[in-house]
Amino acid sequence: MSSLVPPGLQKLHHLDRSSPEFHNQLSNVLYGKEYQQRARNLRGEDVAWLVDYFDKVCHHVTSPRSPLKAG
Repeated sequence: MSSLVPPGLQKLHHLDRSSPEFHNQLSNVLYGKEYQQRARNLRGEDVAWLVDYFDKVCHHVTSPRSPLKAG
């Protein structure tokens, strides 16, 4: 996969993941007109870049208690 950021996804690449406002900024980009238009045309390595990016920024929520009861 290319290390270059696909056209139209530079805003995602430049977001500060350590910022407390990261999730709001990410939402703003994803719901923005520019992203919406360009995302439809992503292919191949560009899609792989985007999936990898989301994989890196995804937060897994864990429950303090299991929803399953031990029998």
